[in-house]
Amino acid sequence: MVKISCHHLVHSMKNFPLHMKWKDWLLGEGVIFFFSFLWYDDARSIFFLQLLLLPYVYFLKEAEKKKRRRENKKAFYDFLQSLLPSLQAGYSLENACITAYAELKDLYGPKDYFVKLLGKMVYGIEIHISMDRLFHELAERTGDEDIHQFAVVLEILKNMGGNTLEVLRNSMLQIQKKMEVSEEIQTILSGKIYEKNMMLIMPFFMILYLRITNPIYLDPLYHTIPGKIVMSVSLIGIIACFWWSEKIVDLHV
Repeated sequence: MVKISCHHLVHSMKNFPLHMKWKDWLLGEGVIFFFSFLWYDDARSIFFLQLLLLPYVYFLKEAEKKKRRRENKKAFYDFLQSLLPSLQAGYSLENACITAYAELKDLYGPKDYFVKLLGKMVYGIEIHISMDRLFHELAERTGDEDIHQFAVVLEILKNMGGNTLEVLRNSMLQIQKKMEVSEEIQTILSGKIYEKNMMLIMPFFMILYLRITNPIYLDPLYHTIPGKIVMSVSLIGIIACFWWSEKIVDLHV
């Protein structure tokens, strides 16, 4: 299991960008300085600890993907809500999408990621690309399963006919239920996540406490080769536990 997880981590890190915002970079360097002081008591360790920026950037990317996935699902739900009144008023799906895009642009702002994707969809409508293809492209860009299912249903409606309003209501109901279940799961897990975080930071508090009260106890760990190996292995173990625990609590609905 550990071997598979490590292979997945290495595979996942191949394609992520190594650039980051300067604030994130400063935070990462601050963490590295903290480790070099607390974990090794040696300024030279800062150089090889730069390797920690690799998993650091990976976790930043994963956190951003999770946040964007939640935001996209909420924005798509709002988009369907905006579609419904227009379709009930007799608008075609194309004109209803244009109207919904204008409403979401006012609601989220023109720089919002999902609004930009809707802008590309509106452009596709203007050059007469079919709606099912446009929703398929939207699903590919967001990676959202609900949008993909909606696109598949639209394709079926296009070929066989059906009630678009009913499909829209069912899609809204399905997404709403998923959002509610997701919120319930996060509420249930919040206590466990807090316990997990406390367990992960406890080793650092223990080392810091010993460093302040009885620093001589740490001399064998700081100033001998076996001690440095033990500290390195423990640091790798803490990072692996953090990554593994994040995977455990990352539940998708």
